Amino acid sequence: MKERKLGRISPLGLFFAGLLSFILVMPGVCAARERKDMILVLDTSMSMIGSGGRNIMAGVKEGLDRFIDQLEEGDSFTFITFDTEVKLYPVVYIHGKNDKDILKKYLSMVEARGLWTYTQEMLRNVFRKAQELEEKDKGRQRVIVVLTDALDDPPPGRRHERFDINKVAKQYNNKDWFIFLVNLGDLETSRKIEKTKKDIKESVSPYTKVVDATEAPGKVIEKQLMQDVRDMSAARREDEKTFLSSPWFIALIALLALAAIFILVRRYRALRVNGVLDYWNNAILDPYINTANLTRQGSRKVLIGRGGGCAVNIRDIEIAEPFTIVAERDKGVIKCALQWGNSYTIEFQNGVRGEYLKDGDVFKVANYTFKYSID
Repeated sequence: MKERKLGRISPLGLFFAGLLSFILVMPGVCAARERKDMILVLDTSMSMIGSGGRNIMAGVKEGLDRFIDQLEEGDSFTFITFDTEVKLYPVVYIHGKNDKDILKKYLSMVEARGLWTYTQEMLRNVFRKAQELEEKDKGRQRVIVVLTDALDDPPPGRRHERFDINKVAKQYNNKDWFIFLVNLGDLETSRKIEKTKKDIKESVSPYTKVVDATEAPGKVIEKQLMQDVRDMSAARREDEKTFLSSPWFIALIALLALAAIFILVRRYRALRVNGVLDYWNNAILDPYINTANLTRQGSRKVLIGRGGGCAVNIRDIEIAEPFTIVAERDKGVIKCALQWGNSYTIEFQNGVRGEYLKDGDVFKVANYTFKYSID
């Protein structure tokens, strides 16, 4: 029989370690902030500086400058402008102030000089970009913000491409993208944008909202828009709640954990050394045979050796450290095994060396011989 070392981890210990890890780690995982892929689209057609006799572009840019300041580390930002053509700027990942300054530089160069408003091509590019970002990392939240006065006016030669959401949304069904249509126009524009919202909500993503910025565009963009993103994120989490995240499921898990603990504790406490150990000094011609009832010890481990800490104290045994008979569970059956140190060996006299002690096993430890019997 080879030496068996002390300090083995019990199933109960493993269970508690796993449970503790779950308790400590899972709240942090659940509470972790979801990073965003922000796609911001700005209408740069001339109607933005003449809609309703107003020049709203300056206020919009000022609000966007403050909006950029609210981006969080780890977010990405894709800036897109559209009028006659659609222009996509490089994706910027936010790691600090320098990245935000890059975005502000892009913004500062934008002017509303486009002669036409090619809305259909803009949406085609925006959805394509959102899909590309989703395929790159599905664990992030796509947020699309379109700032426009909603005057759809495609360039000559493209008049047949009047805005029709159904033509660009076929491959983007059932998305969970956050889509915000920021209305910078007038009352007539509001009706058009509401119709667009309804179409996008039905064909692309249910998380579509119109943000009214007709009165104070810069203020709405600065103060309200990011809060709308947070509110929609909270609403989506609420929508996605299932039984697995409900209080009933958590209570069920807690009950199952308690039941498992109860069962493991019972099994652990049921581990008791059993049997009888006869022992004698083999250095004497006619030794006296002593008997120790191991079952009566009521312990999972029984120390045998010399000293007050040993349950079976043999004053003249010639070993410096005790050996142990320990109860273990093997395929549901409680069995006893030997554990000993490195300063001596244990020799089995009957030639049988199993992993566990068997009825009738005889083994020699220094100047003493032991016979194990199952009572």
